[in-house]
Amino acid sequence: MNKAFYIIFSLLFIIFLIIFFSGRSNYIEYSNYKKMKITSKQIKKFEKDISEGKNVNINNYIDNETKDYSNNVTKVGDFISNNLFKSLTFIFKITYNFLEKLIG
Repeated sequence: MNKAFYIIFSLLFIIFLIIFFSGRSNYIEYSNYKKMKITSKQIKKFEKDISEGKNVNINNYIDNETKDYSNNVTKVGDFISNNLFKSLTFIFKITYNFLEKLIG
C-alpha cells in the first residue's frame, strides 16, 4: 500500500512539475510575442507619420495600456506557485550540494 501511494504521488508530482514549467515558459513566450507585435505596429505607424510629414510625439506611439485581470483566486495561485517554485529551487540546490559533496 505504501509503495503504491509513493509511486502515484511521485507520478502526480512529476506531472505537476511538467505542467507548471511548460505553462510558465509558454506564457512568457506569448507575452513577448504580443509585445513584439504591438511594437511592430507602432513602428509602422511612426514611419508612416514621418513620411507624411506629420509632427510626431513619442507618447502617441507608446502603448501604456496595462490590464490587470487578477482577482483573489489568481493572487493566491500566484503566491502558491511562486513559493513552491522558490521551495523547489532551494531543495534542488541542497540536494545538488549534498550529492556534489558525496560524489567528490
